[in-house]
Amino acid sequence: MDAQTVASVKQMFGERATDDLFERGFYERDLAPVPDFLVKPVAKTLPDIVVRPKTTEEVASIVTLAAAKQLPVTTRAGGSTVYFNTVCTRQGILVDINGMDNILAIDQASKTVRVEAGLTWWRLERALNRVGLAACSYPSSAQAATVGGWLVMMGYGLGSLPYGPVAEQVLAAQVVLPDGSVRQLSQTSEPPVAWLAASEGTLGIVTEVELKVRSQPESEWHGLAEFQNAEQMQDFIEQAAALANKPFNLHFSDPGCNSLRQRLGMADQRAALAYTVAFDADGTKAQTAAARLDYERCLHQADGGDLGEEEAGHEWQHRFFSLVLKREGPSLLGAELWLPIKKLADYLAEVAVFETRKQLGLKSYGHIVAPGHAMVMTMFNADERDTIGYLQGLALVKKLHDIGARHGGQPYGIGLWNTPYVKRCQPPAELAALKKRKQLLDPNNIMNPGKRYEPPLLLQPALFGLGMDLLAATTMVYQGRRGNKS
Repeated sequence: MDAQTVASVKQMFGERATDDLFERGFYERDLAPVPDFLVKPVAKTLPDIVVRPKTTEEVASIVTLAAAKQLPVTTRAGGSTVYFNTVCTRQGILVDINGMDNILAIDQASKTVRVEAGLTWWRLERALNRVGLAACSYPSSAQAATVGGWLVMMGYGLGSLPYGPVAEQVLAAQVVLPDGSVRQLSQTSEPPVAWLAASEGTLGIVTEVELKVRSQPESEWHGLAEFQNAEQMQDFIEQAAALANKPFNLHFSDPGCNSLRQRLGMADQRAALAYTVAFDADGTKAQTAAARLDYERCLHQADGGDLGEEEAGHEWQHRFFSLVLKREGPSLLGAELWLPIKKLADYLAEVAVFETRKQLGLKSYGHIVAPGHAMVMTMFNADERDTIGYLQGLALVKKLHDIGARHGGQPYGIGLWNTPYVKRCQPPAELAALKKRKQLLDPNNIMNPGKRYEPPLLLQPALFGLGMDLLAATTMVYQGRRGNKS
């Protein structure tokens, strides 16, 4: 970006625009601790300038300027993913919308709320609870994830099993399109608000969202089931996901995950040896009483055991802290997958075989987010300070994605780092349709370029796959602090 444009933006926004190298450096990554030697050949992640707008009009002025000069624009809010969804790939302007976090209106009668896109789900839920309402669903990263950010991701999490993805709860959204115009999108507008779902910031900047919400539950009940094997666990999950009165949340963990949780003081010794499923229900007292009976019936039919309400309540209280698992090592690597429930046991069995070969201390957990699908995370300890070992670890992540693909899975979220798998995520016709949307709304490709649709040269599937497979076949140099040896 030329110096004159930088100066112009700084004049427009004063202290809310910065080109200070130190401050810009905080925006070069998200939760992924990827070493620079891997990032720099692929993307230019240091923005030329960071702007922190307060209003939709200010966002529009930024985008209008960028459109006139054909400058890349990247939007960032919580930055709570690991795919560089909110990290620049071609420098340009980074728009930090965390300051746009107001609740604009709550309508208790119609059970709707209108908020600015930078509001976190944690703050929204607390505000709704104070007036007797609650969000229909929220992400496990609710304390950091924002309403707008989750909309433009896939938007599945806690509550998605009974209420669907967040895109189905959005009534309308205000968005600044790549030409700088401001549009109110609804379910019937042209384009519809549904286009924003999973667009990952490539079609515009969401500034306001209107959501359906629900009455605050009168009662809640939590159960925690244990199973000797993955087949029993899958049987229980399939039954529970098919219930007419669906639980608010179904969360599962394998023995690798549970043993680590036990070492960290988050689970008892009995749970550490088992496959577990947390069954969390809410609603009226009659509904939660019925849910408890449903749980007991599903548990009996799957030949499982019950770990008790105290342990179940303890796990519910930790629902936002899955990444506390990284306490055992400097960092984590892993694959997050969208996987058919009917293939869950087969996937975990192949992961166990992979673990026997590689001895990584693999651990898997996930949420049931639709009647037929789970969101699964399989992880292992890593250390980005160990250059060669970390690179080999990334190659092993690719092998986990391959295991998932063999069982009908695909990456959950794409951003930059999952672009080598983009053709796994949609059938060719669907991917072509997404590219047409991008061309229609952003013909100059200024909005979050380098993400979602096409991999850069070094991440092209053939080249990437060959390199990662060769690395994965080598003897591991970095052994890490494996969970089973700590």
